[in-house]
Amino acid sequence: MANKILWHPESVATLLAAELNNMANAATVIDGADYDNATNQFQLADFLLHLIDFDAAPTAGGYFELHIIYKLDGTLYGDGEHGDLGGVVVSGATFMGVFPVAATDGAQHIQLIGVPLSPFAFRVAVVNKCGQDLTAVDTHWLKICPYNHEVQ
Repeated sequence: MANKILWHPESVATLLAAELNNMANAATVIDGADYDNATNQFQLADFLLHLIDFDAAPTAGGYFELHIIYKLDGTLYGDGEHGDLGGVVVSGATFMGVFPVAATDGAQHIQLIGVPLSPFAFRVAVVNKCGQDLTAVDTHWLKICPYNHEVQ
């Protein structure tokens, strides 16, 4: 009988980097590659969004949305556009949470904790709802910190 549940973290991976450069307000960007959770089979993930600078201070109450688009049958994405870079369609079915941004023009590290993962390959998409564009620099990124609970 199990008497202890441990947190078993895995290595951190960068999902979005150059895709976030010069991201316009109200735009959606998607990772260009799959994250293979069909092999990894992590149950949960924490996400860290690093934004280095905006064209101007974001609107008060602004945020970025996180969406996960799964390849449930191993072939097709559930977004109507096969998860490609040019025509991703996000919805309430792909929505996982928000990264609230401060109304200040400067570097921000924003976390989203405890996002459940399904055991399928996926791509993440981010939607800019902060009222401002990101700058065209190579220092914005989104990282995933996947983990499982280990029962002992």
